[in-house]
Amino acid sequence: MIVTHGWPGSHYEFWGAIEKLAFPSRFGGNAADAFDLVIPSLPGFGFSSKPARPVGQRTTARLFNTLMTEVLGYPSYLAQGGDWGAMVTSWLGRDHGGNARAIHLNMLGFRPHGGAQGEAEIAWAQRQAAMMDVMGAYFRLQVSKPQSIAWMAAGNPVGQAAWILERFHDWSDLSAKDLDAAYGKDALITNIMLYAMTGSFTTGAWYYRGLVEEGGLAFQPGERCETPTAFANFPGEPLYQAPPRSFAERAYNIVRWRDMPRGGHFAAMEEPDLYVDEVRAWAREL
Repeated sequence: MIVTHGWPGSHYEFWGAIEKLAFPSRFGGNAADAFDLVIPSLPGFGFSSKPARPVGQRTTARLFNTLMTEVLGYPSYLAQGGDWGAMVTSWLGRDHGGNARAIHLNMLGFRPHGGAQGEAEIAWAQRQAAMMDVMGAYFRLQVSKPQSIAWMAAGNPVGQAAWILERFHDWSDLSAKDLDAAYGKDALITNIMLYAMTGSFTTGAWYYRGLVEEGGLAFQPGERCETPTAFANFPGEPLYQAPPRSFAERAYNIVRWRDMPRGGHFAAMEEPDLYVDEVRAWAREL
């Protein structure tokens, strides 16, 4: 299984889940549930090389499919992701379904042709637009003028930390605990350092521009991701809340939908046990 992170996360998001997924018998589980895990950094993030210009999610999916099939030799595989990782995973399903035999998402990215339809979908779309007005300034800056934030953060690791940490604060489920209790300072700092110490804050921001240059999220008439798709809806997701299932099913072949009891945008990092149990249950169904 290839597992893909997003921004401003990193491959470190999955640290608390990796061993449980790879070696379930060490935790009282069944060895038959074990995964071979591939957890790469996105292009321009962490220890991955830096592209000369913005790279988007569809291109990343092509690169990751090549990694899995030609470099590592897996003729078929599963894929999971959240945030940008959900978009990369979605493109793996859309463009490389012959290899990616099933996908699991904890954020939905694709938009069906025709947009929101019906009362519930329109209400969701209106709320989404309103939340983007309140919380989406980072997105609009990084998708349109990523170099603006790059120059502001250059040589300023404290500024980089603040920009990243604000997203963790805004997107996490803090209904029953504070940010430190949700992650721990060491984990938050580790994730930040993967940007600051590798010089990838700028190229990480470029990834938003890559979305626009590749054409965005909306499908053309007749388009759909037909690869079997599972979705885990973590409720503490304030900005990118899940649409009604009817909306999602016009863009994806949804075969599994689970409403989770808690957790937010960084599900694997915030609630690793819930994340592991859900991914494992999905794989068993396959």
